[in-house]
Amino acid sequence: MKRYTLVAVAFFTVFAAAQDSSDLHSRRVVEPPALGTHWARGEAHAKPRPGTADMLFHNGAIMTTAATQVIFWGPSWGNPSFVGDKISGLNLWHEGFSNSNYAKTSDEYTGTNGQVLPSVSYGGYIVDTTLASGGSKTSAILAEVCKVISHPVAEGYYPVYVDVKRGHAGYCAYHSYGSCGSTPVQFAFFFNLDGDPGCDPQDTTTGHSQGLAALANVSGHELSEARTDPRNGGWYDSSGQENGDKCSWTFNVPFVTFLNGSSWKIQGEWSNKAYDGGTGYPNSSGQKGCLDGH
Repeated sequence: MKRYTLVAVAFFTVFAAAQDSSDLHSRRVVEPPALGTHWARGEAHAKPRPGTADMLFHNGAIMTTAATQVIFWGPSWGNPSFVGDKISGLNLWHEGFSNSNYAKTSDEYTGTNGQVLPSVSYGGYIVDTTLASGGSKTSAILAEVCKVISHPVAEGYYPVYVDVKRGHAGYCAYHSYGSCGSTPVQFAFFFNLDGDPGCDPQDTTTGHSQGLAALANVSGHELSEARTDPRNGGWYDSSGQENGDKCSWTFNVPFVTFLNGSSWKIQGEWSNKAYDGGTGYPNSSGQKGCLDGH
């Protein structure tokens, strides 16, 4: 059964947050790296280097089957006018992703622990209406995950959607990793993208609000990267680009349909097999290795 939880703004929450911050400081936690940064349109990013366009294996683990639980963080998530269709829509997105043809675009990748599989279990969402971080410190996002997820799991993926706009930040989202106690976890960070042209996929067919459409697109980017390169030892190319980075801001069809019937305008993900076999669609550099499973 899916768990839907509201974290109240109360003394316990404030105390827990302060305690988490204190614990992080006392342990001198190294700031987790921001991986697979989804740059806004027009922002600088790594250019392909000469040689193969294929992603390379870096002798680490992948995520065989991700266990996903979503976190909506910030006071605005308690405001129905701000929420609109975003919570219900992202809930539908994560429910429909598992075993979809879109999820299967990453099946070819293997790691020291096995193969990426298309099944992703979804455990529902949590709403935390305490003041959210803007994402500049990955440790703050990790601390939020460790605060609100009561029983994290090693193959857990915890996307954190905040109500903070990106302002002058050049990116829309990223993924990263760390540990809650002795349990390794993977997480992602997403700005509030309402009215943000730099992170807008310009969806005109699905009927979703602009803010939901923007979050849905970057959600595909980050989840696909977390599955294939969860802890910086998986798959990325000679320029450091992961499978989402290599197909960023390229769309093959007006929308992709997930297994639950929901439709989304969403970027493709890089496939070495598609590129080597000439069956993919081109990315922004003209390399034909992107797949969206439509």
